[in-house]
Amino acid sequence: MRKFLLLGMLIGLSGVVGCGNGVANTHAERMNTYRETMDMDMRQLVDDWDMIWLADRQYRLTRWQTR
Repeated sequence: MRKFLLLGMLIGLSGVVGCGNGVANTHAERMNTYRETMDMDMRQLVDDWDMIWLADRQYRLTRWQTR
């Protein structure tokens, strides 16, 4: 019985104290995640803009080289 009680106390104590850094991100980590996301979005924006204006491939309606 003592073994179970000691084991339960040990498990409870480890749950309260925790191990590692925890689940929550710090403010700096969140800002870094937002910065990386915005950087990737801005890189893709150029490709999206070219696709809207059909500038991502050569035009086929003219016989001259347009690029």
